[in-house]
Amino acid sequence: MADPSLTLQEALYARLTAEVSCPVFDGAPLNTPMPYVSIDNEVVVNSDILARRRDTRLFYLSVWSRVTGQHEVKRIMAEIDAALHQRPLPIATGRVIAVRVDRKQSNREPDGVTYQGAVTLRIITEH
Repeated sequence: MADPSLTLQEALYARLTAEVSCPVFDGAPLNTPMPYVSIDNEVVVNSDILARRRDTRLFYLSVWSRVTGQHEVKRIMAEIDAALHQRPLPIATGRVIAVRVDRKQSNREPDGVTYQGAVTLRIITEH
């Protein structure tokens, strides 16, 4: 069966755009108004079980805001958590076994104005 990476990213994008209160991008254009979420990168680790191909996928998302304080970033990260953590995620190729929000972090950027949230998703797929 074909690698589910592309259909998984499409399903993530569709879920996030439907359930998160700000725009979601796979590569935000320069000067995009904040807040927004960016799907930054994916790391895939093969974790085959018997004869089935099983992969552990780490997706890294960023949340960007210019609202003073971390409130907006934390609210959007909570929306991402509610949209994805331990919820079924149907995909066109392969099967999603599990979706977990493994890590959330927020911090002020060096410009002193911008806040960034970082969300790590752990998704196990089978194909």
